[in-house]
Amino acid sequence: MTGVAALIEMVLRPELVMRSELSLSAPLLFGFAAGLAVFSASHVRWSFRWQRLSLRVAYPLVMIGCAIALDVFTVPLGAALIVGPIAALLLAATLMRTRQARDEADCLTP
Repeated sequence: MTGVAALIEMVLRPELVMRSELSLSAPLLFGFAAGLAVFSASHVRWSFRWQRLSLRVAYPLVMIGCAIALDVFTVPLGAALIVGPIAALLLAATLMRTRQARDEADCLTP
């Protein structure tokens, strides 16, 4: 999401230099992270019971707390352009791997 916001910022303000900072909506970013954590927590293979109980609930609550507490989150534009696409590729790879594992499990069931 940061990479997309950086690209939009570059398109809307062509005189922008790479050393400038990108202002992002903290409630949007942290709210999105909290929602993603809540909806993807059931797909995670937790190693220990304490992880299932604490991390599955605590991480989204921390993200919601950050969304409420912060207003604007600034990052360097160059970092956003580098980190954004890498994060998107990692998310896509994780989703593809999860889908393949699910399809393989479906093939093994009689």
